[in-house]
Amino acid sequence: MIRAVIFDFNGILADDDPIHMQALHKVAVEDGISFTEDEYMETYLPLNDRDCFQELWRRNQRALTQEELDELIRRKSVYYFNAIKQKNVLFAGAEDAVRAAAARGPVAVASGAQIGEIRHILGGAGLLDCFSTIVAMEDVRRGKPDPEPFSLAFTRLREELKGLAPGECAAVEDSLGGIQSARSAGMPCLGVAHSYSRSRLEEAKPKWVIDSISDFSEWLTGV
Repeated sequence: MIRAVIFDFNGILADDDPIHMQALHKVAVEDGISFTEDEYMETYLPLNDRDCFQELWRRNQRALTQEELDELIRRKSVYYFNAIKQKNVLFAGAEDAVRAAAARGPVAVASGAQIGEIRHILGGAGLLDCFSTIVAMEDVRRGKPDPEPFSLAFTRLREELKGLAPGECAAVEDSLGGIQSARSAGMPCLGVAHSYSRSRLEEAKPKWVIDSISDFSEWLTGV
């Protein structure tokens, strides 16, 4: 039985992956580096900003200091917030999914997004109170596909729901690296075919697959 849910954020609740890609690309081009959409989907989609820039610079044989990395992340965040200004970027059905999960048990976010971005979007939708905890880029040393984001979110949820086991906590993901992260943390994963086809998601071996987050509430009643 599923007693708790951990949602990924970008590509699951927030329909903003193209905005993140555009902001990342803009910053990279300003520094003489580029990538294709296919490269983004295959390599960078599941990564947090820190890991995206480090991997981009590594692949281009460019050194990157911590100070330079911090500045790249800051610039991308400015472009991102400018792009979502006065927009509702939640997927249709995302609010219903969050409220359905919160009615079942504690709910968390495990995301590579910055905490300010997550809180801004959830707060604007009136959903922050639905979440027991949010794990963002700033909270982990290793981002997805490493299991640390989901493991940390689970540890925090278990403080609220004593006796919670990983197998009772469903992870909800749209990316192959995110599914790997959840499975490595010992959690059954629901793949949502927002970013990839069902068949491509199934290559990462989630326990379940649905076509859209709008199908989540119906799925939840059956588990």
